Amino acid sequence: MTMADESTLDTIRKRLLETGDWDRISRLLRQQLEESGFDDELKDLAKETARKQGAPSLAKLVADVTPAANATVLSIHPPRPTRVLVANATGLVNMQVREAVVREIEIALEREVERV
Repeated sequence: MTMADESTLDTIRKRLLETGDWDRISRLLRQQLEESGFDDELKDLAKETARKQGAPSLAKLVADVTPAANATVLSIHPPRPTRVLVANATGLVNMQVREAVVREIEIALEREVERV
């Protein structure tokens, strides 16, 4: 299966926003990230990275922490269209959180396909 093109992703994002699914899934993700300790892990990583910098700089800190925060799950699972929407899910997020969000996106997309 090939990765979805930007036009398709934009259409999916727009439809998720229109139906309210985007906000619902975003709230679910935020809740699960908090419950899984993601915020604390990211803060700890940022603190550790800042301590290692000679003269801490926000821009440098963001540049140093972003790769870890943007590590994708695509290397673990084969690409699926819904994976593209969560490709920026962090490597610090456990698989249960990732799978729950992917499942919610798939349910929303299946519901939309059934309407067509």
